[in-house]
Amino acid sequence: MSSAKAALENDARVLAFEAGRAWGHRVNVISAGRTVARGKRIGFIDQMLDYTKRNSPLTDAITAASRRDRGVPVQPAASGITGSVVYVDKGYQAMASRRPREP
Repeated sequence: MSSAKAALENDARVLAFEAGRAWGHRVNVISAGRTVARGKRIGFIDQMLDYTKRNSPLTDAITAASRRDRGVPVQPAASGITGSVVYVDKGYQAMASRRPREP
């Protein structure tokens, strides 16, 4: 997953530069956290969600609405923001690598 997240960040920067120079467009991306809907194809999604809940600052579940509603700023006041990655994962990404909390 780390390579996918790194690729997302790189793509945001490259696309922001290219689209900004060519057409004056802004490009920002959302890096969504783990959800049941996305993880049904993975057999151990329950363990992943439990681990994330134990190690995130905010412990409630991530929903499609939280990803959509907390998305990238599009207001005119945010006109200078481009090439950004907005993490919608209840703070999990901010915790860095560390020993997981015991249940």
